[in-house]
Amino acid sequence: MRKTLDTPKLTNGRPLPLNSEQGAKRERILNAALKLFAHEPYQAVTMDRVAKAANVAKGTLYLYFPSKDALYLGILSDGLDSAYRTYQASADPRLPLVERLRRAITVTVEFFDHRRDFLQFYATEEPRLAEARNRIMEEARERGSNFFASLIQDGIRFGVFAAVDPRVATLAIQGSIRSLLLYYGNSRPVAEISRELGDLMLKSLAINPAHFFKQMHQQ
Repeated sequence: MRKTLDTPKLTNGRPLPLNSEQGAKRERILNAALKLFAHEPYQAVTMDRVAKAANVAKGTLYLYFPSKDALYLGILSDGLDSAYRTYQASADPRLPLVERLRRAITVTVEFFDHRRDFLQFYATEEPRLAEARNRIMEEARERGSNFFASLIQDGIRFGVFAAVDPRVATLAIQGSIRSLLLYYGNSRPVAEISRELGDLMLKSLAINPAHFFKQMHQQ
């Protein structure tokens, strides 16, 4: 029977626990493949080329990723998982809610800015893998949406943010981050524009924008 793209192996690559050496090798394979997939059509990338770029034997490559489809989807899944872990780790519960949301926006922008190859890869499509790709992306969007929405909901509950629809606010934040990364260019430092975006989003959510603006300039 023909395998479908619904199996964990195809979406995540090698399913067995990895030790540090295996993990480093898997990471090397993913990074090498990402550079190829980000800048060339899917059809032009071969497992031979990936193995050579990663400096591993072709047989070793297949131990981690049994097909080119699995490798492609593994890059996507791994990158989005890394992004989620990064901005989740930024949410220090000891910080005020405003600062937690600001940091989440900043680290998300900086994460993808430091991984331009992944951003380029993310923006491309391979029609044959559309169903599996869309499923991975939708799961990642859902995790990210829940993360940002929970911060906004807490802000509303504690009287920090205005009573807005958390989903609308979350989509506005995520859409702004994506547009900033894809279209703004590199004319200004990323840290500067990510903070400016954070301030813009936070002022729009603040229950008292004038007071919030005054507080920002007193910091």
